[in-house]
Amino acid sequence: MKPLISYQQTLEILTKVALNHPWDQQQTVDLPLALNHMTAAPVNSPIQVPSFDNSAMDGFAVVTSEVNEQLQQQSKASLGITGRIQAGDSDDVSVSRGLTAPAQAWEIMTGAPVPKGFDAVVPVEAVHVDGDQVIFEKTVELGQNIRKAGTDYDIGQPVVGVNQVIQAQHIMALATVGVKKISVKKPVPVALFSTGNELSDDENSSGLAAGKIHNSNQPFLRAYLSQIDCDVTFEANCQDDEAAFELLLNQAAEKQVKVIISTGAVSMGRYDFIPSILKKRGATVHFHKAKVRPGKPILFAELPDGTLYFGLPGNPIAAASGARFFLTPLLRMIKGMPPEATILAKTMCNIDKKQGFRTFAKAQLSLSKTGQLQANMLTGQGSFQTHSFAESNCWLVLPEEAEHIAAGEYLAVLPMIPGSLTVS
Repeated sequence: MKPLISYQQTLEILTKVALNHPWDQQQTVDLPLALNHMTAAPVNSPIQVPSFDNSAMDGFAVVTSEVNEQLQQQSKASLGITGRIQAGDSDDVSVSRGLTAPAQAWEIMTGAPVPKGFDAVVPVEAVHVDGDQVIFEKTVELGQNIRKAGTDYDIGQPVVGVNQVIQAQHIMALATVGVKKISVKKPVPVALFSTGNELSDDENSSGLAAGKIHNSNQPFLRAYLSQIDCDVTFEANCQDDEAAFELLLNQAAEKQVKVIISTGAVSMGRYDFIPSILKKRGATVHFHKAKVRPGKPILFAELPDGTLYFGLPGNPIAAASGARFFLTPLLRMIKGMPPEATILAKTMCNIDKKQGFRTFAKAQLSLSKTGQLQANMLTGQGSFQTHSFAESNCWLVLPEEAEHIAAGEYLAVLPMIPGSLTVS
C-alpha cells in the first residue's frame, strides 16, 4: 500500500498537471450575462467619466470671484438668476459673459453640466432666493461641488484586468464607461456523477425507502460549480454498477468535457470500483488518498484523452471539501488565476485533531468588538453532518503538524466560495 501524501504534495501535483491544460477558450457576452465569468482581456475606459464638468448637487452655478468680491464689501452678495440647467442638457451651455455683463447665477440640478466660465456650485440650502435674485451670505470656495471631467475614469484608465472574475460591482463600472459586451473565458465544461445504490431519485421527501438517502451531493456541486465559472454539461446518477459507470464515461467523452467529477466509490470497499475502472481505461492516477480530513480517499486522475478526473468521497462534507480544496485550485490554475490569498483569524476555542492530517473544519467567521477577525469551529464536524455546514461561512484550515490548538492561535480561513468573504 502506497503511503499517503500530504496536502501540499497534492497541490504540487495539481500544479504540474495544470501547466499542460490551460483553459483559454473565449466568448463575447452581453455585459449583464458576464456575472461570475472571467475576463479574457483587460478592459480600459474608452471615455472620460464624467465626460463633462457637472454639478454634485442642486444649487446655483456661480463665478467664485463675483460672490466673494461682493462679500468683502458687504454682508451679503446678490446675483441675478438668469437661467436653469438640468441633468441631460447639453454640456455646451452658452452663457454670455464680459467685463460689462452683470454678475449672474444659474440654477443647476445634480448631474447637470456646469456652464462654461462658472467655477463653483453653491447648494440651494446655503442661499436665499428673492424673486429673480439669489442671496449669498458666505464666501464660495473655488471648484466646490463640481465633479470635474475624468475624475472617475480617464481615457485609457483600467476598468477591469485580465482574469478578473466579474461581479456586480464590476458590471457597474463597465456600464459606466459604456461597455455593452465583454470578452470572457468560456466556463469550464464538466460532467458530474453521483454513485451509490443508496441514492434515491424519489421526489417525494417523505417517501424514502428503507436504506435510501436523498442525494445532496449532486445539487450542491451543481450550485458550487456554477459559482466558480463551470458549466455542468452532463450529469447523471449511477448505481454501484461498473458497466453503467463505464457507459457514463463514454457519454462524457462524447460531450467533450474538460473535467469529470464523481462522488462515491473511491474508497476501499467492495463496491468502490472507480479506481480500477480508471486504470483499466488507461488513466494516469496522479494521486489516490491524501492526509486530509474529511476526504482522505480523494482521487485525481487523467484519462488518455486528456480529460481530468476528480473522484470525491461520497459523504457530503468530504465531497464539499474535495471540491473546495482540490478541484478549485486546479481550476484556478488552468484558467490563469493566482493562488488564493490566505486570511488569518483568531480561533475561539481549543481544538484537538489527528496529527499529520490537514483538516478542513466547518466554521463561522466574525468580527470582535475591536475589529479582530475570529473563527469559531462549529460542533457537528462529521463528514455526514450538513446542518453545521449550512451554518458555516468559512472553512477553518487546521495544519498537519498540530494535534492540540489553543484558543487564541491564528489559523488560515478560506471563504466558502473563492473570492467571497462573509462576516457575521
